[in-house]
Parts: sequence; structure tokens; C-alpha cells
Amino acid sequence: MRDPARVRVAGPLERFAEGFATELSRQGYTANSAALQLGLMAHASRWLAAQERDAAALDGDAVDAFLAARRVAGYASFVTRRAMAPLLGFLRGVGAAAVAAVARTPAEVLLERYRRYLWSSGPWRRGRPVTTWMRYGRSSTAARRRVALGSSG
Repeated sequence: MRDPARVRVAGPLERFAEGFATELSRQGYTANSAALQLGLMAHASRWLAAQERDAAALDGDAVDAFLAARRVAGYASFVTRRAMAPLLGFLRGVGAAAVAAVARTPAEVLLERYRRYLWSSGPWRRGRPVTTWMRYGRSSTAARRRVALGSSG
């Protein structure tokens, strides 16, 4: 069994590793499964660094290129978009990775900018854990849905 705490992520995704590990644990991933996901994150981070890119560059084309590079390198597991879903979901949730292009309302654009501001201001530095910050993002998304539906609660 692998220990997630022993997986080292270096490069552009390094600052997101602790939050990702916490989120995997919160979702009920076993230690071994979490370690495998963190290993995938570590590889993606090294690949991004070699490409001189950051997390924001992880759009659909970049993900496909990364997965193709994994296959060429001989990896037989974690070589599909499905394998990348937990990582991409987390990175998109914290506003670090590109979200699939969709028509967005001005309110959605504003909320996305707010999420990015919260992340860049580092709320965890003021004693709030990353999970608290993630709750802010989910709350703003829920509020947006209520406004769109014309509901107050």
C-alpha cells in the first residue's frame, strides 16, 4: 500500500497537492488510490514544467497531449480522461485549470473572477483550510443557480 504523504509533487501543480490530497480523502479515496492520483498529479506537473506551462494551460488539448505522452512513455494505467477527472475537477474547482468552453453569463464570469481572487489571495494563509475555501466556491455556484432559477433559497 502506498502512502499519499510520500508522493512529492514538484512544478506548477505543487501548490495544489495538499488541497488535492485533502479533497481525495474527503471523497473517501483509500490511501493507495489517493497516492496513485497524486502520482498522476506529480507526472502532470513535471510534464507541464517541461512544456513551460502552468495549471491554467490544462485545457482539453493539453490533457490529450499529456495522456498521449504518458502512453508513449510506456504507462499502461491512468492514460484516459476518466483517470484525469478527479485532478481536473479539483483544479477547475479551485479556479486553477481551464474550464471547458461554454457560453457564460456576466454573473458566471464575475463569480469565476472572485474564485480566482480568493485562491490567489491565499485564504489558507489566514488560518482557513483549503476545504473552507472550496466551500466558498461551491456556495457561490449554488447561489448562482438559485439566482438563475429565480429562487431565494
